[in-house]
Amino acid sequence: MNQQTGSDVFAGIRVVELAQFVFVPGAGAILADFGAEVIKVEEPRTGDPYRTLQINDGRQTASANLAMEQNNRNKKSVAIDLKSESGRELFFELIESADIFITSIRPKAIEKLGLGIDELRKRNPKLIYARGNALGFKGEQVDRPGYDASCFWARGGFADALRPIGHEQPIDARPAVGDHAGAANIAMGLSMALYKRERTGEPSVVDVSLMSSALWIASADVVLAGQPHYDTQTSKANVLRQPLVRSYRCSDDKWLQLMFLDPTRYWAELCQRLGHTELMDDPLFSTAGERSANGPALYAALSKIFAQHPRDHWQLAFSDWDAPWEPVQSISDVSRDPEARANDHFFDIQVSDGTKVELVTGPVTIDGSTMAVSPRRAPEMGEHTEEILTGLGVDAGRFAQLKQEGVIA
Repeated sequence: MNQQTGSDVFAGIRVVELAQFVFVPGAGAILADFGAEVIKVEEPRTGDPYRTLQINDGRQTASANLAMEQNNRNKKSVAIDLKSESGRELFFELIESADIFITSIRPKAIEKLGLGIDELRKRNPKLIYARGNALGFKGEQVDRPGYDASCFWARGGFADALRPIGHEQPIDARPAVGDHAGAANIAMGLSMALYKRERTGEPSVVDVSLMSSALWIASADVVLAGQPHYDTQTSKANVLRQPLVRSYRCSDDKWLQLMFLDPTRYWAELCQRLGHTELMDDPLFSTAGERSANGPALYAALSKIFAQHPRDHWQLAFSDWDAPWEPVQSISDVSRDPEARANDHFFDIQVSDGTKVELVTGPVTIDGSTMAVSPRRAPEMGEHTEEILTGLGVDAGRFAQLKQEGVIA
């Protein structure tokens, strides 16, 4: 009987990753977390440009590239010059040993390298081929360059949909939000492809774009966009018609979110826990219909009440209430959230200089596991070249010649 646990569910699966930055490498990290051998192929002179990217927004640390570690933990790295004939042949030998190939290289560039689907399948007919790009693999813009802030956040509608009324400039993206959404989608697609191949013997091509990921995540809005007169700005203007689905500022300038979608179920107890039962008898708020029709007045009344005490006071008052409310947390708060800690969504690794850093797991728990039993730091560029090539049967003489020619590093 197969005794695999969640942490090794992909054990025995070899993934060759030819990808840069976050979107596709993030998918490789999720597979590696659960036991896949993910081999990151990098250009010998510079490697993944994410290794040296300088954004100057506070992400850099004295000893660790945290973004690189977050998206490349548990992987191996080989450095091969794919523009050379001998480098491509070496890459094909690696592909022959693989179950999955994943790439973020755009279609025109991947075909120029001679690494398209047909070429790789000639060497490995059972290879699952996965690719991520900006806008999709049909249409006129399949080779359009794109990142999460441009294709997921801006073109995908979030920058406008989240813009407050009266705020002229679109809302800026947070780092890698679309990338990590897309990475999870690629990992899901690869799981489906592995299942299909197990059942039928047939490999698949898995396509995910930043746009497709944005459409799915924003689909509650997008499906309504085809209705006459629907507009996100208009819906924002009507938000006070739902004062029980709002956030409220407390006296310490912290916020608390109510999410009482059932307009009747929680009303009476809310009034009691706020210490203002007189609201129940107010004719403006006596029924769900009245509370909606008089939403601005109710919002003003609740705002005044919440502003009388700090958030800790209200959290204590609501603490034993089986109702959907939560504090509005900063990202720093989230990093310390006790439930996230209890559910093992953080883990430590030591980077190459011995410094300990904390990273975040993927979003899925399988058999109680969110992570490899012994997580490893992201590899140095080309760190495993000799190990992997030796495993392919490259002898010492050929290895030395390839290294002398600059084909590998």
